[in-house]
Order: sequence, then structure tokens, then C-alpha cells
Amino acid sequence: MPRRDLPWWRFAALALVGAAVGVVILTVRGAQQAPDDLQAIEWNHQPCAHCRMLIGDPHHAAQLITQDGDVLSFDDPGCALRHLADHHPALHRLWFHHARDDRWLAADQVAFVTGTVTPMAYGLAAVDRGTRGTIDLAEAQRLLASSTAGTAGTAGPAAEGAMQ
Repeated sequence: MPRRDLPWWRFAALALVGAAVGVVILTVRGAQQAPDDLQAIEWNHQPCAHCRMLIGDPHHAAQLITQDGDVLSFDDPGCALRHLADHHPALHRLWFHHARDDRWLAADQVAFVTGTVTPMAYGLAAVDRGTRGTIDLAEAQRLLASSTAGTAGTAGPAAEGAMQ
């Protein structure tokens, strides 16, 4: 059988197709990168990722971004913590809206006041870490883990007398 050499233009076409596929792969991988900043919440229109109630009061909102780039917003700090406990997402960023000020607190800056009125009655209000009479994020997570309330659609621990 005689040897057939491929013409140079076929090698060029294969190289061009290979380069195009490489560019598409790099573009798709870059597009899946998780955002580092808070994403806008549509107040009174966007449902909580945990309980599905509309997120209406910014002072109790929370938001997490997974390493896959999923953005989940919550109407109550307790909903965010319950979601973390129930689903164990690979966390990229986590913020809580300050209970009194118009600003957000990163997870490493947050503490919680307990026994406050919140949308889903978890009773946790986010404030600055180091504020007197607060619990830290880990303690808030333990507190919710020890409560008997818990799945989406429930009113939260306070409804069962656990925190108020």
C-alpha cells in the first residue's frame, strides 16, 4: 500500500481546530469562576434559598457563594446557617448583613446577638465580631445544630421556644 502524505493545509486546519477548542475550554473554565463580591439581591422579589420566603428586610439578609459559583441568598441568618448544616456546600464566600447598619460583614468579621426578632424566628442578628454580649459564627452554628427545628418552611427555633 503506497504511503499517502497529508497535505500541509490539513495539518494547518487541524492545528486551527485544536486552538479553537483550547480557547473554548479556557473560556468556559474562566466563566465558572466564583465571584468574590456580593451579588445584588432583589428585595421583596427574590426567595430565600432555604425557606423560600421572599427576602424583604436587608438587615437580616445573608448570602453565600459556593466554590462552583452558585450564589445563594437568605432572608434570615438562621436560614443561611441551617442551609450550611444541611447541604455542606463548598464555601467560597459568606456574608451577613449587619443588623443595624447598612453594610455587610464577611464570615470572619461577624458575631451574633441572640434572642432578637428575625424573619424566620431563628433569633440571630449579625453584628461586628468583638461586640459585647455576642456569640461567634461557630457558636451560632452549634446553637442551631442543637435546636430541634430545621427544615425549609419551618418557622425556626423560636417558634418552638428554643431561642426566645
